[in-house]
Amino acid sequence: MAEFVQQNIEKMLPELEQLERVGVFDKHEIKVIIKKRTDHEYRLVRRTKKKEDFLRYIQYEINTLSLIHHRREKLGYFFKKEEIEYAIVGRIHYLFKRAIRKWPEDLKMWMSHIEFCKKWNKRIQLSKMFASLLSMHTNKPGLWIMAAKWELEENQSADNARSLLQRALRTHPESKQLWLEYFRMELLHTEKVRIRWNIISSEFSRPEGSEDIPDALFQGKAAIIVYTKATEAIADDIEFILSFIPVCQKFDFTSEHQDLIYNDLQERFADHELTWNAIAQREMQGETTAIEEAQKRGLNHELAVLNLIDKACQVYDKAVQKVNTVKMWSLYCDFLTEKLQETASESFMDQVSSRLLNNLSAAQEEDNMSEQMYGTWVDLLEQLGKLEEATEVSASATDKYTQSSDLWVQRLKLLAAGGANQINPVFHKAIAKVKSKDSISLWTFRIEWAISNREEQVEDLFQKAILSVKTWSTPIQEWYVQWAVVSGGIKKTRAAYKWLTETKFVPLPVFRKYIELESGQLKPKMKLIRNCYEAALREYGDAEPDLWLDLIKLERTHPEGKPENAGHLYWRAVKTLSGEQNQYFISRYALVQTGHLEQ
Repeated sequence: MAEFVQQNIEKMLPELEQLERVGVFDKHEIKVIIKKRTDHEYRLVRRTKKKEDFLRYIQYEINTLSLIHHRREKLGYFFKKEEIEYAIVGRIHYLFKRAIRKWPEDLKMWMSHIEFCKKWNKRIQLSKMFASLLSMHTNKPGLWIMAAKWELEENQSADNARSLLQRALRTHPESKQLWLEYFRMELLHTEKVRIRWNIISSEFSRPEGSEDIPDALFQGKAAIIVYTKATEAIADDIEFILSFIPVCQKFDFTSEHQDLIYNDLQERFADHELTWNAIAQREMQGETTAIEEAQKRGLNHELAVLNLIDKACQVYDKAVQKVNTVKMWSLYCDFLTEKLQETASESFMDQVSSRLLNNLSAAQEEDNMSEQMYGTWVDLLEQLGKLEEATEVSASATDKYTQSSDLWVQRLKLLAAGGANQINPVFHKAIAKVKSKDSISLWTFRIEWAISNREEQVEDLFQKAILSVKTWSTPIQEWYVQWAVVSGGIKKTRAAYKWLTETKFVPLPVFRKYIELESGQLKPKMKLIRNCYEAALREYGDAEPDLWLDLIKLERTHPEGKPENAGHLYWRAVKTLSGEQNQYFISRYALVQTGHLEQ
């Protein structure tokens, strides 16, 4: 072993001599480097090799490269890179290769080597590395895409990128991600060809008889072929077809491609809501251009946008006639809501909100209202100051979706704005309809209302809420304890905690909250705090090592604590905890004993 280490160290001597000769490192630093490298080399020749040893050695060499770079800049000396930096880079490559051969399944190591090659512009190395990586991990489409993107965008080789993606699709013919990337790659290649052709055509006069660039290449016909093959491989998936549209929109020569996709949608999915939604949204593609043209002419750009919205709405109007479903109406209303939020212009908002209100009313007549649509309708009416109408719509919403806690809370808030007379009957009706696990927001509203109006039954509401919600009552229990200390001091808090313990379900955060409040008193009662800890440990001691540690630290540090209890608590914890929790507790307890976790 020693002879192999010595041989490797001797190979490093030329670069070290150069580093000393040019003044990057002095003699003492060279000796330190030799010692460090010798230590690393010995670790690598052990019988049992560890991944961490390779990674530490690689990181040390990378740090050395960084230090050499800083020293060179300081000295202003940039020669002899081949003898120094490139020798170290070569060693790092060799170390990466050895590690990858030993642990080929470790993708993080592959990625680290790839990033290192990119940093040092090692293109030949990268191509070979991607080939090795893909031969090992053929089942990961993301790696094929990464390799193809590098070939096209950095190595400037469209042929290699195309070949990689074709190989990938033979292995994964139903990978949507691969098909989309192949489609994007062909469009990107076409764009580069068009840009180059335009530059050449503008800067140089073309000789007579010279041929134009082939139309198929110039118009991106390859991407059309890819799309056709993709939709044949993955048939009857409308969302997959729709995913090609955003890719097309990134390029300015894809009108033919988009026409094909939209025609395909209409032929294959004529009665699907997403088809009509896509066709309507297409009317808005020229929004940015329309605004720019209006501004150049000094016209009101909002009119241009409203014209586009009108065209989109005409498509949606046809859609809800042919596909009269909740989803279609919902998509229509979502479109108008989105446009309403994009501007603060009063005249624009008036026109769009008027159309949205009409649509919501029409959807209700057709009995095609979703829960979200009702919420949008009520919010819009409230913003427009039509509280009476909003209250009527809200009542209709809760009649249709009786189990929706959000709609009931929305209705209660409207009633609260108009007066308190109907709060209780509507609240009790809501609690009767909504499932217990979904009723937290209802109880939260009712308790907040009671507190703000200084009702006497606040505590009664807290307790009813906790008993009603049960398992999901953690936030309400914490709130109850906090409210008790604010409204009645520590005595009321203790009474609240006592009542909670009688319910037989107290979440750990509530125990901790009560301990925090007791500990924050001017004269904390250690007996009560200790009892609370013990109650928490009975419930959660088998899975919460930190709870044991907190009590041990309290006994050791509190003026009224009993340090002699620490050992007994330790043995109880060790018997109660198991597995990783047990090991965690033992290691942390050792820190407590040495004083590192006292605070």
